[in-house]
Amino acid sequence: MTENSLPSNPPKRENMLINLSFNLLFPILFLRKGEDWFGETLADWLDSPEDGTLVGSFMLLIAISFPVGYGLWDFARRRKWNFLSILGALSALLTGGIGLLPGATVSMFAIKEAALPAILGLLTVLTLNTKRPLVHLFLYNPEVVRVDLIDQALKERDTEKPFNGLLLKCTWLIAGTFILSATLNYFLARSIVVTEPYVDKTAFNDEVGRMLGWSFPIISIPCMVVSAYAFWVLIKGIRELAGLSLDEILTQAPKGQTPAK
Repeated sequence: MTENSLPSNPPKRENMLINLSFNLLFPILFLRKGEDWFGETLADWLDSPEDGTLVGSFMLLIAISFPVGYGLWDFARRRKWNFLSILGALSALLTGGIGLLPGATVSMFAIKEAALPAILGLLTVLTLNTKRPLVHLFLYNPEVVRVDLIDQALKERDTEKPFNGLLLKCTWLIAGTFILSATLNYFLARSIVVTEPYVDKTAFNDEVGRMLGWSFPIISIPCMVVSAYAFWVLIKGIRELAGLSLDEILTQAPKGQTPAK
């Protein structure tokens, strides 16, 4: 393969620091510290007690506006829907809905936390034999790897069938990360979020923020490790089956890196 056969102008990448800030850091800060910082001002503006339900509900709305707003901003900037941002916005809206819905319970919140990754895990497996497998979004994505170049090399070497087997293995690994996330999410939510939202909105917000903070070391890191392993398995398999080097496979390989095939 020559450099002339490589696609030019790869898609503009998302800034992951901004993504994490708007989808995780800012919501945590507002849920846990928002009332300390802005509670009195909001209480005066809303003409409501500082520890009242209205102020707590407003803080919850501000917290969920960050991932929702980020998803819209990212789409306006890149003119492309960001699946992870949409997922984060949906999760935030559901969290807000549970927090604001009369009669909602912490059990409903825990089920919601487990339901989204469980559904994603199921869809990852169910879409495997469709034209748009979900695993392509997470691993075999043209923003990460040179899909057209790899497909061409696999066809030339007649290794498409073993590659499909490799993709199946990676699919189950990714599905496993979602099932792990769903399980950990449920038990983490049940252990931390114990105050019913209709009883004490402020305490509920604080517990949700605390859970989001703990979700990174307890849930995100283990899932990232498994996902990284799945990606390593995929790249190793592509190098063997397509006969390409790492810098040929990746859309933006480190400069000057020319690993052996």
